[in-house]
Amino acid sequence: MSQLHGFRGGLTGLVFDGGDSTGLPIQPPILPERLYLPMSEHDELLIEPGAEIAAGQPLVVDKRSGAVTWHAPAAGELVEVADHPAPHFSGLSLPTLIIEPDGSDRRAEQSPRQWSELTLEGLVEIASSAGLSGLGGAGFPTWIKLSGTDGRRLTTLIINGVECEPGITCDDMLIREQAAAIVTAAAALAELLKVEQVSLALEDDCPQAVEALKTEIAKMQPGRPGSQLAVVTVPSRYPSGSEKQLIENLIGKQVPQGGLPIDIGVLCLNVGTLFALHQAVTLGAPLVSRVVTITGRGVAQPQNREVLFGTPIDELLKACGGAIADATQLVMGGPMMGFALRSAEVPIVKISNCVLALVESQKAVLPLAGQQINHQATHQPCIRCGDCASVCPAGLLPQQLYWFAKSGEHDKAEHHHLFDCIECGACAYVCPSKIPLVQYYRAAKGEIRAERSQQVGADIARGRMEARDARLIRREEQAQQRRQAKRARRDAPAQKPGNGQGDAQVDDRVDNQNGNAQVNDKQPVTARPAPSAEVMAAVNRAKQLQLELELDGGAPSSASKRQETEQANVASDKPRSED
Repeated sequence: MSQLHGFRGGLTGLVFDGGDSTGLPIQPPILPERLYLPMSEHDELLIEPGAEIAAGQPLVVDKRSGAVTWHAPAAGELVEVADHPAPHFSGLSLPTLIIEPDGSDRRAEQSPRQWSELTLEGLVEIASSAGLSGLGGAGFPTWIKLSGTDGRRLTTLIINGVECEPGITCDDMLIREQAAAIVTAAAALAELLKVEQVSLALEDDCPQAVEALKTEIAKMQPGRPGSQLAVVTVPSRYPSGSEKQLIENLIGKQVPQGGLPIDIGVLCLNVGTLFALHQAVTLGAPLVSRVVTITGRGVAQPQNREVLFGTPIDELLKACGGAIADATQLVMGGPMMGFALRSAEVPIVKISNCVLALVESQKAVLPLAGQQINHQATHQPCIRCGDCASVCPAGLLPQQLYWFAKSGEHDKAEHHHLFDCIECGACAYVCPSKIPLVQYYRAAKGEIRAERSQQVGADIARGRMEARDARLIRREEQAQQRRQAKRARRDAPAQKPGNGQGDAQVDDRVDNQNGNAQVNDKQPVTARPAPSAEVMAAVNRAKQLQLELELDGGAPSSASKRQETEQANVASDKPRSED
C-alpha cells in the first residue's frame, strides 16, 4: 500500500492563517454553569427533569435502535427540556436537555474489559452502549460500521488521521499525545477483524504525529498482533481526509454509488473514534467529551482543548482567553465546510471538531460555505467556466446541480447524483461568481428528504386505510354469513320428537264442518290452562242429572233445572276445554 493512487479534483496550497493551535498541549475540559444536549425526533429521554444524574449515566436513547445517544457529561441535575439554539446551519432551535453540574465526582458504574476477550458482537454492544459515533465530522454511528463487518470479508483497516480541512489540528494533537493507545487499539481491532492490511494515514505536514506512531509501532515485537501496522503519509491536498477520497487514494478503489466502504472490504475509522472506542473497552468510559480546535484571529489563544459535550461556545471562548474585539463571525467546523453560527450559546456536540472566531478580513477568503443563501446577494450569474467541475472530488457537475437545485427540479438533481456531493466546498471556493453552491445543494437535499418523509407518512396512512377497508369488508361478509345460516335454520322443516332433531310439536286441528283432520306443521300447539275444580264439579253435577233423567225416563224437576241452569251459567264464564 506504499503506492498512492490519488483521486479526482481537489485543491492544493490551501492555508488558513488562524494562529498556531498546536503551540500548547491539549487543555483540560472546563465545567460550565450549564450543559446543553440537543435531542432529535427519534430520541427518547430515560429520566425525568428534576432528577439528579451521575457522570456517564445514560440519558437519551434512539427509539429505533436502542443505542445510547447521550450520556451525562458531568454529575448534577437535569433541570428541564427546553428549546435552545442547535449546532446546525439552519440556525433553528431544538428540544434540548439542560443540565446544571454540581461539581461532584459521582460517576455511573463502568465495566472495563480486555481487547483479547472480546468478540465482534461484544465490541458492537460496547460501541452502542457507549454512544460512539464518528468524530471526523460525519457522525456516523460506530456500532453500525462495526456490525456491518459481520459475515463480510474485510481486507483493509484504515485509521484516518488526515485532517479534513486546513486549520483543524485536533487529530494531529491527539496522535502526538496518545500514540501508544492508538497503536494498541488499531492492533487489537485488526486482530479481532482479521484484516490483511492496516494503515494509519496522516498528512505529510504532521511530522511529529508521524514520528510518534512509528516509534510506538517499532516497540512491537515481530509476529505480535499489530506489527503489520503501517504509517502512510498523503500529500496535503483538500479533501484528502474525506473517507471516500482517502480510500481511493490508498487502495485505488472507489466506493460504489450509494454504497459503503464495507462493500469493497474496507473499514475506515477516524483516529478520534478509535481512541474513544479504546477507552470504552479498557476503561468502560462512555463518550462524553472530545478534542476541539479553537482557532482564528478572533480568539486570543488558539489551542486544542478537551471539551465536554454541551459546553456553550461562548464559555469555551472565555477559557481560551476570550474573543477579541474585532471578531465578527463564529463558524462551527473548518473554513471550507463549516457553517456560520447565529448565536454563541450553541453547544459543542459529537461532530464539533473545530470552532473558528473570524475577523472581517478572514471572512472575505472563505468559500461562502458557512453563509446562508441570499437570493438578493451580490454574487454574479454563473458564467459556465467549468472550474467547479474540474475541482469536484466526486466527479459531479456542480453547475448543473446548481441550476436544478435553484429551480426546484429535484428529480433532475438526483439524476445527476446530488447525494454523492460531500459538501466539501471546493466548487464554491473556485467559483469566480462567488455563488454559495454548497448551500443550494444542502437546501435541495433537505427538501428532498422532507418530501421523502412526507411520502413515507402518506404510504403508511394509505396502508392503514386499506387495512381498515379490508377489515370492514371482512366483518360484513362474516355478518352476512351468520344471517344466512340463521335464516336457513329458521326455514328448515321441523322434525317430530324422537328423531334426534328436537321436540317439535304439530298442531292437529279438526275441521268440525267436514270432519277432515288438518295438520298444521308450521304453528306449534299453544298449551291451554286446565279447568278449575269449581268448573269440573259443575260439569259432574250436570252429567249426574242427565243420567238420573235418562234412568227415570222423564224430565228433571224444576228445582233441578234451575240448579242446572245456574251451574251452566257459571261454567260459561270459564274457558272451555277442547276434548
